[in-house]
Amino acid sequence: MNKKWITIIITGAVIAEILSLTPAFATSTPKEDTTTIKVVTIPAEQQQKKEVVDRLYKSWENGIIKIEESEGEKFKRVDWDLIYGVDIDRHFTNQLSDVEAQSFFMALDEAKKAYKTGDSQYGILLSKDHKAARVVWERSSGGFHIADIVLKIKSTILNKEENIWTLVNQEELL
Repeated sequence: MNKKWITIIITGAVIAEILSLTPAFATSTPKEDTTTIKVVTIPAEQQQKKEVVDRLYKSWENGIIKIEESEGEKFKRVDWDLIYGVDIDRHFTNQLSDVEAQSFFMALDEAKKAYKTGDSQYGILLSKDHKAARVVWERSSGGFHIADIVLKIKSTILNKEENIWTLVNQEELL
């Protein structure tokens, strides 16, 4: 009976020793953090095939030509920068206050409600003074949709003055 107890005690001691080391191994073993969101740092424009990007820029340039034809001397191309639409945050809104950026995206979302099946992706003409934006996309029919978003002078939100972007006009150019 003594040998049996000695074997049980030794086995128990070995198991206890192994279990006492387990927390050390657990803390030293790196775990993958599943709560962290991976941030994509490559612009959407660079994630697309070159042919797609070239086709979109050509389409937006044709839309700009339609704006020039429609507005004549009122529209000066040199006063605007053409931005790959879905990268607007990288090129512009990341530098705005949270409220101003949110209002820009709300106005942009309002403009995008005019999308129809088959329309191409949008580009954004951003004025060099950053007070106006024109959302441009080609319709599946070959025309162009133009939406004007402008920066309104300050609005008081929660006792703080903030600039607010607003959709002011949308038109179809054939």
